[in-house]
Amino acid sequence: MRRRISFVFVLLLAAGLGAVAQKAKEATIADPDVHHVVMENEHVRVFEALAAHGWKSPMHSHPPFVLVSLGLARLKMTRPDGTSFIFDLHPGQVVWMEDAEHSWELLAGEVHVIGVEIKSAQAAKALDSP
Repeated sequence: MRRRISFVFVLLLAAGLGAVAQKAKEATIADPDVHHVVMENEHVRVFEALAAHGWKSPMHSHPPFVLVSLGLARLKMTRPDGTSFIFDLHPGQVVWMEDAEHSWELLAGEVHVIGVEIKSAQAAKALDSP
């Protein structure tokens, strides 16, 4: 069931990507109080995101990355085109995301996630762009 929810989440985020010509700032710049780089090398950048109930993260973007949830949270996710949906995170949940762009509001629980951005995935995407 979690895999199905994660897959649907990725599809919903991807559907909203084409609506905006210019990307929002990356998460560590747009929301530095929540998103912190914990390690970086030539292969990956690892960030941690921590937020308490009620936090509203502004519109931001992520390059392709793997997200691992360490906390239990309910989020209202909003795409650049203004559409929104509710998304639940569970401890141990793992999600792959392609160039996600969104804002979110923490409705319940605590956001505690680790994200691993894959630099080779970013480079491959850049080569595929027209």
